[in-house]
Amino acid sequence: MTAYTCGLFEECLAPLCPLDPASLKGVWYADEEICRSRTYASLPWIRGQRKIGRVGAKGYFTLEMLRRNCIVKKGIAGLDSDEAEEPQLRRWLADHPERRGMSDEKKAALRQQAQAARFWEKR
Repeated sequence: MTAYTCGLFEECLAPLCPLDPASLKGVWYADEEICRSRTYASLPWIRGQRKIGRVGAKGYFTLEMLRRNCIVKKGIAGLDSDEAEEPQLRRWLADHPERRGMSDEKKAALRQQAQAARFWEKR
């Protein structure tokens, strides 16, 4: 990252930087700093870092893992630095599938249930 493109350049200690392509090939641990720039806060992998940081996960995470739109809750663990990365990464990706979108029919059914359950309104 250069000082010209990011106002937080001088004090930033984040190991993964959206402006530094070389850093994106690295790894991130949940107790490490996350990019604080508001410009890049909406990136999916930075949102993933925030979620994982809140639950205090163990192990390290690659950019591919952070980009994965999966459910993050207590107990999620990254990769072990003492073992080979490739088999662990394949297993992790298989164990953490992408979230599926909701179909229009399902949305309509839920909307109808919510309308029917409005008990506080007078009928």
